[in-house]
Amino acid sequence: MKKVSFFSLIFLFIISCSEMETVIDLEIPTHEPVLVLNGVLDTDSSIKVSVSHSSGAFDNANPSFIRDADVLLFENDIFVDTLVTNLDELQTIYINDENYNSIPLPMYYYKSDFIPKSEKTYKIEVNHPDYNSVNATTFIEKGLNIYDLSIDSLSNVEKINFTFSFDDNANKQNYYRLKLFASCEKDDDYWGYGGYGGYGGGGEPGYGKFRGVVEMQSNDPSFPQTEFIPENGYTFIGEQVIFSDALFNGQKKTISVDVETYFKLNDCDTISFEFSTFSEDTYSYFSSLGEHRDKGELGIFGGEVIPVYSNVYNGLGVLISVNSQQFFVKPTQ
Repeated sequence: MKKVSFFSLIFLFIISCSEMETVIDLEIPTHEPVLVLNGVLDTDSSIKVSVSHSSGAFDNANPSFIRDADVLLFENDIFVDTLVTNLDELQTIYINDENYNSIPLPMYYYKSDFIPKSEKTYKIEVNHPDYNSVNATTFIEKGLNIYDLSIDSLSNVEKINFTFSFDDNANKQNYYRLKLFASCEKDDDYWGYGGYGGYGGGGEPGYGKFRGVVEMQSNDPSFPQTEFIPENGYTFIGEQVIFSDALFNGQKKTISVDVETYFKLNDCDTISFEFSTFSEDTYSYFSSLGEHRDKGELGIFGGEVIPVYSNVYNGLGVLISVNSQQFFVKPTQ
């Protein structure tokens, strides 16, 4: 009888606890908007940056482009130019509301005709009477010499192998990105109506066409592992790869990638690699962005969200730099 009473008391205690509720009132401070600066500096193009303002997590207003800011450019701390608003080039950004509806946000650029140079430090400073001034700095790395480029289209009828080498600088930590582009056509009925549609491709009846970024496959240990269980024996599969010299600092590095032969080599009139050197802030941005996306949309109480790297002082956003070099496999240049 004592045992029955004891367990009854436990049962009543559990029921009582399940009916208890705790309500906590949270005082959320008013969000103070700050300037948001975003831009990518490249040695192949003039400078463009976007300037907007931030919005709080519980604000009804969305971020919007700011048209009347003073945007100043400095090279090695020496003033170079004032960027001007370019309303002819629209960039539409999409965000999701609380119901996951896609909302378009029109954004524009501040532009300068100045072409940035390698091995220079650039600073963008933004001033506006309604906000605190912000600035961001980035360094453009030196380009690399690519050599020993070879193509193997005979060893495997289903794949083409591309191999090339470069010498890594031993005096600093280096970061790289690799992409492969192709423009190919296949004039027969193999592809059927509509052709091969992928990566910007498309087609016509009895006509295959492909133009855009090509998916690469590799087992290079310096590449991040994208396949937990390697697919077809490859640890990396993707349209671009970002990696560091942690495993080959100061050494000759040979890169080997395979491409599935949707088209034969003779079907392509253009094949080129884009090999880019990154600054440390650029690598930090892309790495944190990848981790942030991998976490998914967790929601406000869903867990810890990985923050995206920002180097904008007193504000938000990022200013990064890329030194991109394009070398052609076909046509020979």
